Parts: sequence; structure tokens; C-alpha cells
Amino acid sequence: MKILMTGPDNNPATSLGGIVTVINMILNNARSEVIFFNRDPGERGKLVNWLRKILGFRSLLNRYEFSLVHINLSFDKKSVYRDLLLVYLATNKRIPVIVHLHGGLLTFNKNKSIAVRHILKFADKIIVLNETEKTSLCSLYGIPTDRISILRNCIDFHEIPQFAAIKPVYNRIIYFGRIHKDKGLKEIVEAMDLLKQKNLPFHLEVYGSGPDEDWFIEALRTKLGSSFEYKGVVWGKAKWHSLHNSDIFLLPSYGEGMPMALLEAMALGKAVIVSDDEAFKKVVVHDESGLLTVKRSSSDLAEKIAAVLTDPLKQEAMGTRAQAAIKREYYSE
Repeated sequence: MKILMTGPDNNPATSLGGIVTVINMILNNARSEVIFFNRDPGERGKLVNWLRKILGFRSLLNRYEFSLVHINLSFDKKSVYRDLLLVYLATNKRIPVIVHLHGGLLTFNKNKSIAVRHILKFADKIIVLNETEKTSLCSLYGIPTDRISILRNCIDFHEIPQFAAIKPVYNRIIYFGRIHKDKGLKEIVEAMDLLKQKNLPFHLEVYGSGPDEDWFIEALRTKLGSSFEYKGVVWGKAKWHSLHNSDIFLLPSYGEGMPMALLEAMALGKAVIVSDDEAFKKVVVHDESGLLTVKRSSSDLAEKIAAVLTDPLKQEAMGTRAQAAIKREYYSE
């Protein structure tokens, strides 16, 4: 069985995000032959490069006898418009198509565009991250339940390096992931500024890159001074070491699927503070395995961070319960 899989650049040195982690986990454990196609057009000459990608994809379809095409994307308008033609080319060759949705606002907000309707229509099978997403797609788009399967993100504990014991500091805060406004960047800047004004001791480290990187990093430098450090992009063992050396993980997103960075932080026993998005509620039990903050509320985010900064025992207990939850519910054999 030969499978053609598409997705963003899966080199963790140049591409950041949970989709990349999941793609590489699938590729590393595949029992069939899988050819991976990087559908990213790059930053320069996007239109020309996108057309070249389309031609390259069609060339692969003509060159090999594929049994299946597996499309990985976030369910947002930009991704749908970009990948619709790939789905169409595969179905035109009568090759079954799996559309693997890695979260996205369209999962919960119906869009009536032809592109959105068609990418769901052409898919022989749709994969989502949790039951909430499945229920929402069935309700909003009228998709039969038997066409949607759930594949939760998970953690391979064998990939986590062995760490020497370190003395917790309880004030090292980390943001790890794509730097995009929908991740709650505005709220992070404002909340950290509030904490700084209250003279609470902390050190914020940001890892990642993205379209809102420049203003986000500059705003934090201006507001926090020496209490902030931008660390760039890390992967592999360096990623795990960065998470291990932190105490509190922040992700006040406006909408998510099931972020790998969150699962990884919890697997390492970190206290996590995330928005009260429905996807997060499936993973984090408020005041037990983490804290849920009101979406788009800087003041509530600051309050939640202060609650764990000033209570090391609470922080440690939440981290212990978070790690146990991941081992129980999101462990990959």
C-alpha cells in the first residue's frame, strides 16, 4: 500500500507547530510506504511557488499508484483554499482522500463558502482531534457520523530525554509555539505587564516564530525588560530541555484543536494555564491538572498566573496531576 501524505514542511528546524510533530510521529510509525509532499509555497513568490507545488503534486499522482492520499491542514479559510485543489486532483484520479483536521476556527463556526463545502464533500474520511469537533462538524455541515473519525494527539514518552533532577524555581514562565495573534498574544503582553507592575518575580521565555513575531517580541521587551527573553525556535532534545527548565506553561488561545506543546508540557509535570476553550477543557481539569483562564481576558490571565506564582505547592501539585493525566489518557505505546 502506497500513501501520499501532504502537510507543512516537516523539518522541525524550519517549521514549527503541532501539525509537524504529529506528521513526523505518523511517518516514523507507518507500516505502509508513505511519500511525504511538502505543500508549503514559502514566503517569497507565493503564487508562483504554489502553482509549482500543484504541478509537483499532480506529477506524483501520475508517477505512482497511490492507494490513499492523506491531507493535513488546519480548518481555516486560508488552509482550505490552499489545499482544495490537492483534494480535487486526488479525487479526479479516483484515489480515496483522508482530510485530517488539526483544529481551526471553522470547526465551530460554519462557513458557507464553496471551498469549505467542497473539501468536506470530497473527503472519503475526515479525521478530527476530539469528540467535540466531531459533534460540531456533524451539526454545522451535516456530515454523517460514520465519515468522521477521532485521532487524538498523544505523547511518546520514549522520546522524552532523561533529565537530572533540578530544584524548582516556580517563577519561570514559558510560551512555546507559533507566534500568531489567535494564540492570545495580546492578552499575554497585557497580563505580564500587570504582573510586572505588581512587582511579582518571574522570568518569561518565548520560543517559536510566526507572522506576529516582531510586534509581540518588541512589546514584551518594552514592557518587561530583563524579565523577558526571546529564545527563537528549538526542536528535538533542545525543545524538551526548554520545557523541562520552565515552571509554568501559557497558551491562552482563542481556539485550538489539541496542541502538542500543551501535552508535552503536561507530560513533563508543568503547571499549565490555558484559555477556557472547549478543546482545552477536554485535557485540563480546572484547578486540578491546570488552570483555565477566561478567553480574551488579560486581567483574568494575570490573576491565574499570580495564583501559581505565589503558591509553589499548588503549582507543583497541579504539575504532578497533569503528568498523571497525560500518562493515563494521552500515552502512545
